[in-house]
Amino acid sequence: MLQTTGAATLAALAGCNTGTNDGASSGGGGGAPDPVRERVDVDVDEIQDGGTLRFGLGAGIDSFDPSYSTNAPSGNVHGLVYESIITQDAAGTVYPWLAKSWERVDVQEVEDGAYEPYMVSADTDDDGNLVADDQILIRNQEAGEVLSVNEAPDAVEDGTYGIKYQAKLHEGVKFHNGEEMTAENVARSYEVVENSSISAQTFDSFLYAEVVDDYTVNIYGQEPDAEADNQLPVDVYPMEHIEEYPDTGADPRNDHTPIGTGPYQFESYETEERAEFSSFDDYWLDDLGLDALEWWDGPDGFPTSPVVDEVVVAIVQDNATRAAALNNGEIDLTYGLNTGTYGEYRSAEDFRLSVTNAGAYNFLQYPVTQSPWDDPRIRRGVNQLIPRAQIAENIYNGYRNPAYTPLPEMAAKAGTVDYEALTEELRPQTEQNTEAATELLQEAVDDLGVETPIEATIETNATDDRLREAELIAQVLSNTEFFDISVEDFEFTTFIQRILGSEYYQQGNIVLIGLSGTFNPGSFYDAVNSIDNFGQCCNFNRIDTPELDEIATEARFSVEAVEDSQFRGEQYDKVWQGLIEQAPNSYTVFGTNVTALSTEYVGYNTYTFSSSILPYGLHAPEDQQVAYLNRE
Repeated sequence: MLQTTGAATLAALAGCNTGTNDGASSGGGGGAPDPVRERVDVDVDEIQDGGTLRFGLGAGIDSFDPSYSTNAPSGNVHGLVYESIITQDAAGTVYPWLAKSWERVDVQEVEDGAYEPYMVSADTDDDGNLVADDQILIRNQEAGEVLSVNEAPDAVEDGTYGIKYQAKLHEGVKFHNGEEMTAENVARSYEVVENSSISAQTFDSFLYAEVVDDYTVNIYGQEPDAEADNQLPVDVYPMEHIEEYPDTGADPRNDHTPIGTGPYQFESYETEERAEFSSFDDYWLDDLGLDALEWWDGPDGFPTSPVVDEVVVAIVQDNATRAAALNNGEIDLTYGLNTGTYGEYRSAEDFRLSVTNAGAYNFLQYPVTQSPWDDPRIRRGVNQLIPRAQIAENIYNGYRNPAYTPLPEMAAKAGTVDYEALTEELRPQTEQNTEAATELLQEAVDDLGVETPIEATIETNATDDRLREAELIAQVLSNTEFFDISVEDFEFTTFIQRILGSEYYQQGNIVLIGLSGTFNPGSFYDAVNSIDNFGQCCNFNRIDTPELDEIATEARFSVEAVEDSQFRGEQYDKVWQGLIEQAPNSYTVFGTNVTALSTEYVGYNTYTFSSSILPYGLHAPEDQQVAYLNRE
């Protein structure tokens, strides 16, 4: 059986708060609803240039290199420096960015065993897993063979691939070191991702990048892939980075400067305190103009780059301290504060809130390999005890929405046939219903001969809101005859290291944490349910649902899914229904991204994902988004 390297799709742990179907992605369009609530617009004639924006980040920067980063908050730094051949608006529509055009040119089924003639023998580690020095794309465990990046070109040359996209690049794009971006940069940037922290999230679909000429590159996927338009591209690196930087990536802590094509260049970093960035004078869009973007239809005079000269990212991990810094004028904006403070900012004259429905949720993950949690009736019973509406209203003050399905609405366009109908179907099984839960739990306890109360611990990271959520759930469960639940909290980094441990699943703990997914609906399945992500984000308790894996794979990796959105939605509906039936996780609330900011920062709107709260607000032509400072 052939296995890809992983199933995650750039999901990230959101502990501090993670497209088109026709292939014609050379222009925008959309049709999905804008997730930004009460979007603020600006008059381009009133925009003021200059100033220093001070952003409060509620987590440390794990790496300045996006290929070596796994937490969502660090993306706010990456987005200042690095860019890709595409960008996405707040609703998920794909637009060419560093590329003038980005189009699907071919899609085809890949027969079973099609890659076997190109595979080579591989060694095994102590656990029997196939390993190689080079990045593995596909494994044949039974034969002891792998397809690595070295063999992929031969397969493509013979016409063995699932999907093919072509990018035609803008000419004259410069990196911060003065190097011009060419097709070679795009193709070889995948080398940076090889065996990096996000390699499994890239090489589960990517096969090969082929330079056609100086400004044209073909990118191939292993399988027909309905998410290829937004999943195949990666950030583009200069040759200095590709050829000279070590496996630790571009990070000032390793004496290697982050270098991209973005509107800001790196200036300095004080460890765990602050990072500083300045405007890049040779930014490509300033030189080419917005008319170089074939999809641009905005107003005359709209800025070609951010109008703020400098950005200071202050690292302030404590929520209360960060709120005090905002109140005292030490920072201009921040996000992820305790929801109890939002009312103060909404009513204050000098501050406001920007709210966007987010691609994130909180979830409980059960120890599914440990008795009695290995019985889905126990898990379904707990699922119907969780007070989702109370959590959303009382813990998060209405800034979260009850999660009655495993799918956030912002990913619903490709993830279901009818989101409203899906919610209506699943809500009776996920809404709090003590009577139904009691009946189900009593049946399971009697059949299993389990003594009650069942003791367990909910473990979570130490943020006030999430701790209160865990305590409320524990209280509700413990108020029944079936459970005695305690709560233990940890500092975020310590917590992540703990739950990613290879033997953690044997401890029998319930995990409560947040997931920031992507616009790809599969990201909300794969990350927390696929066995390929055991020990990664975010399968901590060795969940294994092979029959649902197969359906989820068909919903993304098939010609029919690429070409028929109805088929894709039908397959995903089966996945969500199966997840509620098996209940390896309970989804509690869907997130909103709430940014608190000074009214001196004008025109700001927050993004769908917490990884782009800062860069999106500064400048995003795809949504005609720009913000400026008015210190008067």
